[in-house]
Amino acid sequence: MRYRALAIVALVCLAGCSGLFGDPRGNSGETLTPAPLPTATQEPESRPLPPGVGGGGELDLDALAAAHRAALTDRSYVWRERRGTTRANDTAAEPRPVRAARVAAADCYRFWAESYTVELGMQTRVAYNYTEYVDGGVGHVRLETFRTDTWEYYRLPAPRAGQRIGSATGAAIDRYLRISPENVTVSVGRTDGERRYLVAGEGAVPPGIDGARNYSVAAIVDSEGLVRSLSARYRVVGFDAPRVVRYEFTLERFGDVTVDSPAWYDLTC
Repeated sequence: MRYRALAIVALVCLAGCSGLFGDPRGNSGETLTPAPLPTATQEPESRPLPPGVGGGGELDLDALAAAHRAALTDRSYVWRERRGTTRANDTAAEPRPVRAARVAAADCYRFWAESYTVELGMQTRVAYNYTEYVDGGVGHVRLETFRTDTWEYYRLPAPRAGQRIGSATGAAIDRYLRISPENVTVSVGRTDGERRYLVAGEGAVPPGIDGARNYSVAAIVDSEGLVRSLSARYRVVGFDAPRVVRYEFTLERFGDVTVDSPAWYDLTC
C-alpha cells in the first residue's frame, strides 16, 4: 500500500546529506546506514500503545507531540527535514533538504536551514543558507546575503536543541497527522529487537492543507511516543498541471553524535 512505501521513504537517509553540517554546499563524506522499516508481527498487543495513539486509530496529537518533545530532551541525534514538489506526470525527485540539525547536547548543536527568519537587533530578515553553531546558549551564525553571495556573521541568543527541534517536529506532527480515526491504522513491529508502531493514514486531508487529494501519511513511533520519522504525500492543482507534494522528517543516530565548531567560528566573535 502507498503508506508502507511512504514509511520506507521516511526512514531511508541518503548518503551525503551530512554535508549540511559542514560546508552547506559541500559533502563531508560521512554516510548513514538506512534505518529499517519495522517488521510485521502477529504477536498479541498487550503493552500500552505510545502516548496519544489509540488502537482504533484515535490520535491525541497534543499528547503525542508532548511525549515526542519530552523524548528529545537531553539526547544526541540527527534531524533532517525535506520537502519536494513535482509535476504529477514527471518522475518523482527526492525531496530537497530544507532544515537539519546535528545535536550533541541541549546547548551544543549545529542547525541549518535553506531559508530562515532571524531577528537581528531591530531588524527582521529572511536569511538564506543559514547555519548556526550553538555552544552554551550562544548561537554563532553564518548566513548568505541575498543576491550578493557574500557571508555575514553574527552572535545571537539561541534556544536549547529540544525546544528548537521539538517545536519544528511537533508542528509537523500536528499538521500532517490530524486525520479522522476511521482513516488511520496502527500496526506494531520490531526494529533491532525494539518495538515500533506504524501509524498510517489515507484518504481524508488534514485541515489546513487546502486543495489536496490522494493524501497519505505514515509515521514510525516508538514506545515513548518519539516520532522517529514522518512522511506525507498528496496532489494539488498547480498553475499549469497537477503536482505531487512530498514532506518528510527523520530523527536518527540517538546517542551517537558529536559536534565540532565550524571553521568560520572565530569570525562571529
